[in-house]
Formats: sequence, structure tokens, C-alpha cells
Amino acid sequence: MRRKSTSQKRLTGTYRPGRDKKRVQFVTSNGEEIKAPAFVRKNKIAYGEWKHVIPHLLSEGILRQTDISLLANYCTIYARWRESAREVEEKGLVITTVSTTRTGRTEKPITNPAVRNEILYSSALVKVGTKLGLNPLDRNRIEVPEAEDENGRDPFDDFLDENDPELDYLELPRRTK
Repeated sequence: MRRKSTSQKRLTGTYRPGRDKKRVQFVTSNGEEIKAPAFVRKNKIAYGEWKHVIPHLLSEGILRQTDISLLANYCTIYARWRESAREVEEKGLVITTVSTTRTGRTEKPITNPAVRNEILYSSALVKVGTKLGLNPLDRNRIEVPEAEDENGRDPFDDFLDENDPELDYLELPRRTK
């Protein structure tokens, strides 16, 4: 038996948007769709973090289409950090290495390399999270631009159009409205 198309499901009343793979899951305030890059979707942990973080960033109005690569980087680092943490839990903080030399075989304890990776990924998460405004202190530092004022104009355009006497020495061409 062949699967029904989306249009057939809608006609029969059996369409369920949550099961539709082609459906856009996240949309910015200006209507741009946001889809996770393929390398993020392939990693279960990274994609789970993507789906966890993106609604918060969209609700705050912080996320733009240009921030997708930064968010993908954050999710990938998060997945690697979790994998390192899992390895530390499984093998412990210290592992034993065996070295064989001409004088014999020796075992010596060393710090698990996953501990160093966990620390590096943790600091990288903090740095990237700061740029995205993922903690309360950094969120206040990110200025979310207002789309338009009551006149329907972008406030930055008004700023550029102002005749500032301090900038007259630059002799920049003025924009016309």
C-alpha cells in the first residue's frame, strides 16, 4: 500500500503537522524560516540542543538568519561536551596506561584525556553562549533592534539621515528621503 500525500491526508482529516517532515519548525519574527544545518541534524545530542535553545532565542527576538552558524557551532560543541562528560563518567578521572619497554612492562595512572576535552568544550560553550545571550547577564548586553517606529521607518535610517554638526568635517554625502 502506497503512502498518502499531505494533500490527501488534509482532505481526509488525518493530517498531523507534528509528523510532517517537510514542515518548517521555527520561523523568525520577520517570517524567515530557520532550519538546522545537516551536520547538526545528524547528531542526536546537537539537534536536541538546537530544538531546546532556538524557541528561547526566537521568543527573545535575538536570533536572526545570520546567527544560524553560531547556533550550529554552539550545538555541536554542546554535543562534544556531553560526549566527553559521558566518557569521564564511564572511565573515571584517571586511567591507567600500559607501556612496554625493553626493560619490562609498566602501568602508570594518567589523567583521562576526556577531562581536558570536557574543560575545553565547557569554556567554548560559555564563549559562544555569551555571543548568543544564553545566560541572564549576557542577555541584557545584546540589543534587540526595533523593527520600525510609529512612523513606519527604521530608527537606524533616521540616525543616518540626521544632520549632525559634529560630523560636518567628514563631508559625507547626505541621504535623501
